Amino acid sequence: MIIAIVKATIIDGRQEELRKTADILQFEYAPTEEGCEQYESFIDGNTFITLERWSSQEALDAHLAAEHVSRYVPQLRKCVDGGVFDVQFIKSDDISFATI
Repeated sequence: MIIAIVKATIIDGRQEELRKTADILQFEYAPTEEGCEQYESFIDGNTFITLERWSSQEALDAHLAAEHVSRYVPQLRKCVDGGVFDVQFIKSDDISFATI
């Protein structure tokens, strides 16, 4: 399993544009992508975060190579400082979840 935590600072006034594009990826594409177990985007003030969970590296690689990613990620980049996303990857076959 691979978890990707994507984070960026939104350019002032671009929140709505970013939300519309992020919603396309989250609601139109992620639910049908092979190996996508979670794909959720959030906006908190000027912070953009996407949490992704993929079943394998192969599934993540296929996602990153998909036409819709190459079409919509450049639109997202126009909305964030420097066009840059900070991404943290957590790779593990043994992840447990708890509610506390």
